[in-house]
Amino acid sequence: MKINLKIILSALLLTGILFPSCGGKKQKESDKLTTDSVLLKETSHLFDDPKKPGCSLDISFAYIKSASNKTLQDSINNKLLSVCFGNEYVGQDPKVAVAAYKIAYIKGYKNDVQQFYLEDQKKNSEEDLNAGWYNYSKDLKSKFTFNQDGVLVCQIDTYDYTGGAHGSYASTFINFDLLTGKQIRLADLFKDGYEKELTRLLLSKLEKQNKVTSEAELEEIGYFITEPLSPTENFYLNDDGFTFYYNVYEIAPYVMGPTKIEISFSDVESLMKDENPASGLY
Repeated sequence: MKINLKIILSALLLTGILFPSCGGKKQKESDKLTTDSVLLKETSHLFDDPKKPGCSLDISFAYIKSASNKTLQDSINNKLLSVCFGNEYVGQDPKVAVAAYKIAYIKGYKNDVQQFYLEDQKKNSEEDLNAGWYNYSKDLKSKFTFNQDGVLVCQIDTYDYTGGAHGSYASTFINFDLLTGKQIRLADLFKDGYEKELTRLLLSKLEKQNKVTSEAELEEIGYFITEPLSPTENFYLNDDGFTFYYNVYEIAPYVMGPTKIEISFSDVESLMKDENPASGLY
């Protein structure tokens, strides 16, 4: 019996047995990652006096310990260092960067507060001095929440208190393309002109979440006092689709907390580019 070699080769190509598919390569990159975290807790008081107000740092910084290539590892870590601590820490070893940030944070706190505290101390008795307002604190916790088919997601939660009634908190999400090490932006995923239709979908989902039927009713609840609704780059990917995350004050007042809106891949598949960094997820 004759065997048609062309037919066999074609079948192997289609099934991906002969040459690995792009999806296979993406999964390979996901499988090769190893991660670690730098942990730091530090408290420092004005004039190095434990009885005086002080600042406290609580950091848990996640980073890539190893990857398929050094360029990929550096690209991801540098982005995380920039977002968490600032551009001046880009290129540093994560442990060195966190240690340097601690020094800079404590120095900045003392420069900002020390003189005002002395002046306040002269004007007021110890009973009248609101020393608590001179306490600062910063919590930064980051973690990798998703790693599949060439997409890596990092969540960064921060809390800052610099005196006053309450501190500020926020969550930032960064999606990485593990073929390039670059952050995935909406423009990488969606076709040109996607904004209007995606905004309509987000608005419809938000109405359903709040059991209303119009944008006007959302405004009555408290939404859009600060800014109108639009697609945010602060989103994260998973198996099902997108979650768009709006921090406090972005589309609603502080008392309402952050807002999450979930959009499935099936909801937006017609808006997405045929080839995009998340194509392996759906």
